[in-house]
Amino acid sequence: MAELRFFRRSKFNYAPASYAANSTDSILSASIGDLVGAAFCNVRVVFNGTNVNHSSALGDDGDVDRFMTTTNVGDTATGLKRGTGAGLTETLGYLYTTANTIDVTFVADTAGDGTTGNIDWWVYIAKINP
Repeated sequence: MAELRFFRRSKFNYAPASYAANSTDSILSASIGDLVGAAFCNVRVVFNGTNVNHSSALGDDGDVDRFMTTTNVGDTATGLKRGTGAGLTETLGYLYTTANTIDVTFVADTAGDGTTGNIDWWVYIAKINP
């Protein structure tokens, strides 16, 4: 009988290097055979700024919101959110066939005056031998 055992990988208290600039930050590694089955985030401190049009997404270099879209994250309100990106709508999740990184894409508000905001990220991964 086959069994999948998912393990949590986490990045706590993520904040961009600059709240005034767009960035892509690698937060976790992904190896060949990693199957991402779920992704969650907890916005601990809301992202501020006079133009509250900043956003965060979770994905990789192939799809910046593969696991969590900007709608999923909703970084202007605190709380736990579940990812529904395209990589998680497949039957079992998203399987990495090459090594990669899981990245947060942060888009700053257009006024560039944000000064707060942080997020905890959780990704549940099982190891598959393809």
